[in-house]
Amino acid sequence: MQLQGRKYIIFLIFVGIVFQPSAGQTAMPLIAGIFPADSILADSLVHEANYFLGKDSLDRSLGLASEALQVSMRSDVKGTEQIALDLMAKIYNRRGKYGDAIPYYLRKADLIESGGDTTALKDLYRKVALNYQREEIYEKEAAYLKLAFNLTAPANSKERSLYLQEMGVALFNAEMVDSSIVLLKEARKICLESQLDDTELMEKLVMANNRAGHFDQALQFNEMLFDRYRENEDYNRMSALMNNIGYNHTQLGEYGQAADAYILAIKYGKQAGLPAGDLSIMYSNAGVCYLNQRNHTDAKKYFRMSLKADREAGQFSEKSRIENILALTYFHEGDLYNASHFSKNSIESASIAGDPEHLSEGYLTYSRILREGNNPILALEYYEKYLAIRDSMQIEDKLKERSLAARKYELEKSEQDLKIKLKEEQVKELAIRQLTLQLEKEEREKELISKEKDVQLLEKERLRQSILITQKEHEAESQRRQNKILEQENRISELRLEQEVRKQKEQEQEIQLLEQQKKMNQLELERQKTAKKALLWITGLGILIAVMILWSLITTRKKNLLLARQKLQIEEKNKDLEQKNEEITSQRDEIEAQRNLVFEQKEKIEQINLDIRNSIEYAKKIQSSTLPDLSLLDNIIKEYFVLFQPRDIVSGDFYWLAEVEKHSIITVADCTGHGVPGAFMSILGMSLLKEVVQKEYITHPGVILRRIRKEVISALGQKGISGEQRDGMDMSLISISHETRRLEYSGANNPLYLLRFKDQAPPLTSDYNLLEPEDENPYMLYEIRPDKMPIAHYERMDKFTTHEIELLEGDCLYLFTDGYADQFGGKRGKKLMYKPFKRLILRNAHLPMDEQRQVLQETIADWMGDFEQVDDICIMGLKI
Repeated sequence: MQLQGRKYIIFLIFVGIVFQPSAGQTAMPLIAGIFPADSILADSLVHEANYFLGKDSLDRSLGLASEALQVSMRSDVKGTEQIALDLMAKIYNRRGKYGDAIPYYLRKADLIESGGDTTALKDLYRKVALNYQREEIYEKEAAYLKLAFNLTAPANSKERSLYLQEMGVALFNAEMVDSSIVLLKEARKICLESQLDDTELMEKLVMANNRAGHFDQALQFNEMLFDRYRENEDYNRMSALMNNIGYNHTQLGEYGQAADAYILAIKYGKQAGLPAGDLSIMYSNAGVCYLNQRNHTDAKKYFRMSLKADREAGQFSEKSRIENILALTYFHEGDLYNASHFSKNSIESASIAGDPEHLSEGYLTYSRILREGNNPILALEYYEKYLAIRDSMQIEDKLKERSLAARKYELEKSEQDLKIKLKEEQVKELAIRQLTLQLEKEEREKELISKEKDVQLLEKERLRQSILITQKEHEAESQRRQNKILEQENRISELRLEQEVRKQKEQEQEIQLLEQQKKMNQLELERQKTAKKALLWITGLGILIAVMILWSLITTRKKNLLLARQKLQIEEKNKDLEQKNEEITSQRDEIEAQRNLVFEQKEKIEQINLDIRNSIEYAKKIQSSTLPDLSLLDNIIKEYFVLFQPRDIVSGDFYWLAEVEKHSIITVADCTGHGVPGAFMSILGMSLLKEVVQKEYITHPGVILRRIRKEVISALGQKGISGEQRDGMDMSLISISHETRRLEYSGANNPLYLLRFKDQAPPLTSDYNLLEPEDENPYMLYEIRPDKMPIAHYERMDKFTTHEIELLEGDCLYLFTDGYADQFGGKRGKKLMYKPFKRLILRNAHLPMDEQRQVLQETIADWMGDFEQVDDICIMGLKI
């Protein structure tokens, strides 16, 4: 009974530990959890919470459901606890707090998991996935759909296909498009094997392939879908699919086929009775295709049809977009009147629609029109409006991203906290089971102890008998010892008799020795007489020796006095040496202290240098990431190379390229300075190029250089004052038309080298220097001269000249900075200069571009020898 009572008390204690009430909750007695009344109370609270939930009294329902959950957890009634958890999640969902509902679903899933109910568990995972979808955290949605998928039987093809489809959509929404395509294809494969309808999956695959840029695959799926709907004469779907087919052809650059598809889409849309708003998009798509084909007449025709449909449908946002396209079309034709008219209408329509994106585009277009119309003040005003809206939209996007990231972190943390709490509860339950096992073990141990007592009694009896035997053996041993003692006493008596006999013999020997001593005394007297005679002779000899010794002492004393004086002099010198040694020691200590200080400063300087180097290395990564992807050249350039060799870790030279409105813009620039200052200038230069070229769609080289010069002057606050820092950049910039293959070039101090076959016509521009080869080289080198002014405030602030050149097959172009030609080296330590640089390029122009780069790199390395690199080097070679 005592043992059972002990178990009972320990169990109560652990129930109290596991279900301690949190702050703000009413504390329940520890013993209350073991009575059936709690189970009844929990059921009653759940019923009441459901009642108030039906009345939309969410706060009251939430309080009752929370109390029911606490009671059911204490009473360990799993069924009621699951109902309460489900009810809590339902209330939070009703409130729209989907993330707050997730922990309750997961707690219920943990309870169900221990019971092995896969159907209910699968349903819960779907609910969790749905809530993550509502919170726009699509990666987690896909993760829980996968858990549900893993619980689905392989034979249930329809359900497995549905899960794969939903997972694919979730990953699509999470911008993981390639993974989405893989899952959607797997889902379609299951549908085809099980003869299920795969139409919806094909539509999802079209969306995913379009997002991934696989337009050819999207086109195949669209054509297959179109054939299915054409059999049923579903003109509504046929129109939408033909519009999609047109979009795919557009993205593939097949504008003629795209235009035909859009016209068919309009035809099917009219047959299906589509509203004007839907037809408007198809009209505008056809207009874009004709615009890309340089057919401005048909393009304007379809754009105006789109505008009419937008007015009928009241779609002002779409109307603003089309008006902006028309404004840009007229702008590029040089018709500023119509361009201005449509641009104003675009701004007005966007304002009515409350569409900031289209409004900002309208401001930018109108700013360009005003600038071209020689109204720079008003142009600047609209450009500033464009920047304000753009910056506001970017801030809103960033805030939204941060909010979503914070919410994702909170939900993941809540999920992790729940998992930790569940683990703790499992540990506590395990502890209770271990205590129960411990008590059972103690019972067994007591039984063993009882048995051991019996064994011990038997052992004691055995020991008592053993002691008696030992006592008897001890008595016998004592008797043996007494006998030995008597024997030893008898032996001692015998030894004493032997000693007395030995003493008598010793006395007789002493008497004999006394007699012998007397005889020896007599002999000693005779010896003393002889000795006295000898003593007299010895005394005389001793006096003689004493005199000799005295003379020796006098001589020695004189020598000692001399040695003493020498010793004193040595001691004085030693004192001087010791003093000097102390001074040297003091100086040495001071030197060591200074050396230690130098070492400490050296370590600090080394650490500072390391920190600075790490910062610059990181800056190099940032600068490298801003340099463009050279693969953009693959569409128009046969071969190319870039020799990019910074003097320091980061560079003041940079190269940049972009594709805008069927033009490739390519530039190589040399910023003032090198290292970190030069790198800052290079980042400023690339940022301004992106702003001017990619956002304002300017492709004219002279205009680009003039716009960048204006922005550089503004950014650096240059006033043209005497003694002012003249920071800026030199640049050579070319624009190549993809359609006409015409090249336009402008240079700020940096020329362009054009290498062309001898038998071909020279460039039409006359502003060049010609270098002919010295051997059988088939190329001629034309140096297209730049404007002798930098991109900065300068005495001369003219417009930059734009040279036009018709490119021919085999032409080679070279853009470069002055770092290569200005490098010191050779036997005399002089600059390489431009003439040898030109001859080097001309001599190797017949080689593949990669080999040319290698030759340039090896040549400059040989030229430098032991000299240090004096400036950044950047050379770009292009072969048409």
